[in-house]
Amino acid sequence: MDWSNPGSSDFHIYKDGFHDRLSRYWPEPREQLHSGGWAKTREMVADIKRLMAGGKPGGITRVLDLCCGEGATASFLAAREGWEVTGVELVESAVLVARSRAERYGTFVRVQLDTSAEPQVATASLTAVQVAADVVSAVRVRLSYHPVADLVRIAHASIHYMPLPSNSYDVVYGQDPDGLANENRLFAFREVFRVLRPGGLFYFWHHWIPGPRWPSALLHEYWADPITGSPRLSHECYLEDLRASGLQLVCATDTTALAASHMGAMAERMRREAPAPDGSLPDQWLERALQFAARGGTMGIQVVAFKPPAPSES
Repeated sequence: MDWSNPGSSDFHIYKDGFHDRLSRYWPEPREQLHSGGWAKTREMVADIKRLMAGGKPGGITRVLDLCCGEGATASFLAAREGWEVTGVELVESAVLVARSRAERYGTFVRVQLDTSAEPQVATASLTAVQVAADVVSAVRVRLSYHPVADLVRIAHASIHYMPLPSNSYDVVYGQDPDGLANENRLFAFREVFRVLRPGGLFYFWHHWIPGPRWPSALLHEYWADPITGSPRLSHECYLEDLRASGLQLVCATDTTALAASHMGAMAERMRREAPAPDGSLPDQWLERALQFAARGGTMGIQVVAFKPPAPSES
């Protein structure tokens, strides 16, 4: 453990057993411990493909998952899209689960069309059907089978100091990456900037942080609260640090509806499965967060940003 790491305070919070506790009342499947579950993951994939359309030759090949947890999204993307996926996760037990999941995920199929054979040139003596048959026969389909684990790498590390090569990823994404809640998130954003290739995409959302336009007094009350307290945690602070990292912001929106749906569903499950005579929730943090959300009116952040292209590419 490197205590000089700017995000080292997270080691006190995110320990073995964290994901077990988090999943106890989670409204989504255990393998999707982020707001929105599989539906939000599929939305993210569609957004990434749309945003990266017309990018580098060969398309998306390498992506990075920030705070990847137990690795379900990483294995899913490797199997479905054929992308090389690196996950970075602080909790050692989650790293082991993620690696095991990739090993158990099975194989994926690569389909390659071989058009190297020359079709027969049409002549007056050949019918249209014969020409079409010759063209089809000139295209060969080659199938190759690969273990999903060959495409998935899980690094046990902090997102504030990642043991990964620079300029090497087409996309970095985060699904409620709680490492960004650390007040030193600027270092994490700088790491994202470093590992992205020029022109690469950064896409993430974080549903539970204070949203835009909270009154200053309310924000400072939230930061000082003994339960929710975390310095420099807000929509605006995220944007300030992201811009300071060198990343170019395309758009930032709040996730108020997503947060209300997700946190409300979790609270309802708690009341159903662990009712208290006074109506309180067994999770004090969630109860306080919901109270602050009602007063602040907005929650969360979703961001699309890019690393600027190299001068010769712009």
